[in-house]
Parts: sequence; C-alpha cells; structure tokens
Amino acid sequence: MSMYTVKRVETPDWTKIEAVELVHQPWLAPCDIAAKAQACHDGENLYIRMEAEEKDILATLTGPLDQVCNDSCLEFFFAPKADDIRYFNFEWNKLCNAYVGFGGERKTRVRQILKSPQDIFAPKSFETEKGWGIEYRIPASYIQMYMPEFRFEGEAACNFYKCGDKTKTQHYLAWAPLTSEKPDYHRRQDFGRMIFE
Repeated sequence: MSMYTVKRVETPDWTKIEAVELVHQPWLAPCDIAAKAQACHDGENLYIRMEAEEKDILATLTGPLDQVCNDSCLEFFFAPKADDIRYFNFEWNKLCNAYVGFGGERKTRVRQILKSPQDIFAPKSFETEKGWGIEYRIPASYIQMYMPEFRFEGEAACNFYKCGDKTKTQHYLAWAPLTSEKPDYHRRQDFGRMIFE
C-alpha cells in the first residue's frame, strides 16, 4: 500500500519536503500530463502543495457550486482517521475555486458551501515553466468541526489526484493505485496511508 510520511515543520519549505508522483493512469491511454504532491504540518495546519505539467490549462469555473473537476483540477482526498470511512475531498482549479465535500459513502456525502474559503484555506495558485500548481492549508480547527477529537498525529488515509473532465486531453492521474473499472475517485478503499510525524 502507498504510504506518505507528513513531516512536522515550523513553516513549509517545499524544497525539503518529499514529493510523490501521481503515476497511476488506469482508465485512459497514457498522456503527457504529469503531477506531483507534497504535504507537511505544523500541528495546527496541514499544508498541501500540488503541481501539474500540463500544456493546455483549462480554468473557467468561478462559481461556488461549479464542478471544478471539469477544469484542469488538482485534488486531495483526506480521511483524517484511518479507522473512519468519512473523508474530505478538496478539489481546486487554477483560479483557486474549490469544491469541498465531506462524508462516508457517496449517497451521504455533503457538499461544503463555505462563506469564505479563501480565509479558511488561503489558496495560492502559481505558474511553472511546464504548467501550474496550487498551495493551501487545511486548519485542524476546520477538521475538528466534523471530528472534534482530531489531531495531526498517528495515521490517516489519503489520495492525490489530477483530472480534467472537459480539458483538451481528458485525463485521470492518482498517487495510490485505483481499482475501479471506470473513473471513480470516491473509493475510500483506494486511499494510501498517511503518517503524521
């Protein structure tokens, strides 16, 4: 099973944080799009940085109810407790527009309509020579609204994804292996292990 150790830091220095490649492309022919992800924490926030190599970036969706997975999208699905099926999905496009959900099974998941996602997550997108990326934080206080006992310690579960349902080159990339026959990121059993220092 895929495993990622989340270092504890005072402030994120991404040059010193391990990056994992999103190498799994199970559903479509391999494409020239690539992505990687990094994570660290300071005890109060989980910091995420994801970067994509992508020539034809689609970034059009700005509404609070938009399905940003139709744009060029970088996603982090996070189950804060390894023994709990509930998880968050954080999906971002280059315009820092987010789709956030929480729950266990697909039927009972709840879309999170946030008054000010910028204030909570402080997202920043950036351009690179070969594409784009995004950085943001997930405060422990946000997770504790749903799981009051949560701390950045022990073991969690997650997967990192890259997609673009309506981009010039449709694509699905993942860090941990995917086992469904058709595109489906919402499978808790396909998450890898996440260990907090």
